[in-house]
Parts: sequence; structure tokens; C-alpha cells
Amino acid sequence: MHWDRVWFHDFIDELCRSGGLSKLRIWNTYLTDCYPLPSPVYGCQTLVSLELFSCRLRVPARFTGLHALQSLVLRDVVATDGDLKRMVSRCEAVKRLVMEGIRKARNMVIRTPKLEYLQIHSHRPLRISVKAPKLHSASLSLYYGCAELSWSFHDNEETDGDYSIAEIHEMYDFVAMEEREHKRTDEIGNMVTFFRGFGGAKELRLNLPREYSKVLSKAKTAMPRMLPKKCYLLGLQKLTLILDHNHEALARLVSCLLNSSPNLKDLEIMDPLDIRYSDHLAVEFWEKHITAGCILNHLSVVTFYMRETLFEGYPCTGLCQFLVMNARALKRMSIKYHCSLYETEHVATVLEAVQSELHLWPRASPDVQLELSEIDCIPSI
Repeated sequence: MHWDRVWFHDFIDELCRSGGLSKLRIWNTYLTDCYPLPSPVYGCQTLVSLELFSCRLRVPARFTGLHALQSLVLRDVVATDGDLKRMVSRCEAVKRLVMEGIRKARNMVIRTPKLEYLQIHSHRPLRISVKAPKLHSASLSLYYGCAELSWSFHDNEETDGDYSIAEIHEMYDFVAMEEREHKRTDEIGNMVTFFRGFGGAKELRLNLPREYSKVLSKAKTAMPRMLPKKCYLLGLQKLTLILDHNHEALARLVSCLLNSSPNLKDLEIMDPLDIRYSDHLAVEFWEKHITAGCILNHLSVVTFYMRETLFEGYPCTGLCQFLVMNARALKRMSIKYHCSLYETEHVATVLEAVQSELHLWPRASPDVQLELSEIDCIPSI
């Protein structure tokens, strides 16, 4: 539906002036035209929850913030770096922030004193700088490689002004736009900057599908072995990774996280939906790259979720074996596999072989339980 903007502005103005508006959700279904957020919303001090879909932020320079706002959800929203920074940092009461498919912005600066939950989903490279002392849980998903479906005209930094037909055609060549974006992006630097903002967070979830690993492999700089000591994730207790940990570029990222999380207790690793297996990384790779204090002192629960990998030799990965051999506080190592394409006799034969191999591994923790179990499906990611 394409609203009459004058009527809609007046309608929102009346709601904001009523003094009782606490929740506002604007869902623009006219996807080719991002609707400008009506100006009265920027002054609605009764709002507790604001959710926007396919809208455009033009935050006034004099914007002082929505002082009662606790939940802010931005999906498919067009915003410059400055607009986004003003909107987030000046709404100081925000506890929950969700940003999915933010258009135009390249450098997200998130400075808010009461933020507890952060979720970011992006199809484009982003530099995300976070300073949120009360942050408890964060989630980052980077879905690259689907430019035709996920990119839009609004992803271009220069979408205001008059352009020739040739320039407009270039702006709509989303595949070329994505390639240019990746070439000029420091992907390693972006990820390290993101990690540095989570010193006190308790939970972190990363969803990095196959296309991300391709981009990471082309990075000109190397993933550091660990973060600077002052940036260690000292509060992190649970880490969930949806990625192919046998891909060397991603394995180095995993190593960096483990080496920088000395108090980690719970580790989950899930195969991504689009996984295409890399070469198996042996125990020696992980012995070379991981010197994590959490492995020695705190890691107690590890869970692997695998997509039919059991039948190609992948549950007994080097990382799994390395953790059993080195995690002194480990209480449970659980390998949960999903198989639907194999006959029962073959499954039984392989299961027996795998279970035998598991029990041959040396164990740093004498009380560790090794579990191998079939599940109907991988948990939702």
C-alpha cells in the first residue's frame, strides 16, 4: 500500500500528540519507495517500542532522543551513518536493538548506556563499533553473495541527486556493486572492531555462511591470533557459531575468539545451511592456533550440530578431538547429527565406527561424557 503522505503524517502527528502512544510499528509494503519516518515521531516522548520496515531515517540535528524508548527495531531501513548514530546514541533508554538490512550506512557506531540485547543482520560489509557497558547478548549474521535478491538502489552511498541513464544502470548493477564493496572493505578489521565491543557481554552468536568465508579468504591482512588483552571478552560465557569451522579462514576466526575468551563455559558450533565442506583440519592445526585459557580452565559444555557430516567423516573433526584432549573442565562433549539420505544399515555401521573412535581419544577431563545422538533437524538459525 502506498500511503498518501500528507494524510499519514497528520495521522501520526495526532497519535504522537495524544500522550498515550507507547508502541508504534510502521510497515511499508511499497518496497521500492522507502517511506520517510514522519517528523512527529522524533518528538514522541511516550514511545516505549518503535519498529520500522522499509522506511527512511532523517534524524534532525537537534534531536534529543526518545527518552522512554526501550526497544528499537529497524528492518530494511535507509539511514546514513550520522542518522543512525544520532538515532541510537540519543535514545539512551534503549535495551533492545535489532537492525536487519540497513541501507546506505557503512559505519555503525552504537553508543548507548543501557543496551542489553543487540542483533544485526546484514547482506553488506559493515564496520560496527559498539560501546554498551550493560550488553548481555549479541548476534551478528552476514549473508553475502545474493546481491540480486538482497541489494537495492538504496545501498549506494550516493542515491540523492540527478543522474544520467548510464549512471542509473550502474547503480542497479547490484552484483558489480557488491564486488566493488568487498574489494574496498577490510573484512578482518571490521570483525575485530566488532569483537572489541563485547568485553562484558555474556552471550555471542555469529552466523557466517559459505559466501562470507570466500570473502574472508581474500582479505589482505591476517586474522590476529587473539585480540589485544585490553579487549578480551572477559564476560563471555556462551559462544554460538554457525559456520564451517573446517574452512581455514573461519577456523582462524574461531581460534581468535577462543583465545580471547578466557571465561568461556559453553560452546556451540552448527553447520550452516549452505555448507559445502572444506578440507578436514586436523588436531595439529588447532594445537598450533589455540592457546585459550578457557580451554584449560572453564570450558565445560561443547555441542556440535552437523548436517549429515557423520557419513563423510566429519564429526570426528580435529577441533572436536582437540577440545576433548585439552579442555580440563569439560563435562560434556555432544555431537548431534542429522541424517536423512542414508539407509539404516549404513548408518548403524558408521555409528559403531564413530563411537569406537570417540572413546579412543585421550581426555583432559576424566569425567567428560561423550555423546553421539541423532536429531530430527538442526536447531533454527
